Amino acid sequence: MRETTLELIKKFEDDSGVFISATEALTYWSVYARVLRRPAEGTHPLHHGIKCVTGPDEDSNVLILRDPFITDADSVKSREPMETIVVFVKKAFARIPADRDAAKKGPEEGCGTICG
Repeated sequence: MRETTLELIKKFEDDSGVFISATEALTYWSVYARVLRRPAEGTHPLHHGIKCVTGPDEDSNVLILRDPFITDADSVKSREPMETIVVFVKKAFARIPADRDAAKKGPEEGCGTICG
């Protein structure tokens, strides 16, 4: 990965407080964002994750996995053409603030909210 891409990631991490890891492979690109979710006092802090995966030959389709280590829920978004990982990373960064805000609210449904 180019040094400019790594600098872009580091700047976004510093500005937003979101931890980012990016992978640039021959056939795919991925961006994984971990957003710290602060639970109630006395409990362990949790991370909300979002992973975006695409590739140079994917016709601008992006696979989006929310909390990929917890659930298999995913969605596919179609975007304008992305020729480099830098363009892909910038588009992922545009999406992360909304997901961070949703993570701060916590789940709207799920065990403990509709199971009780």
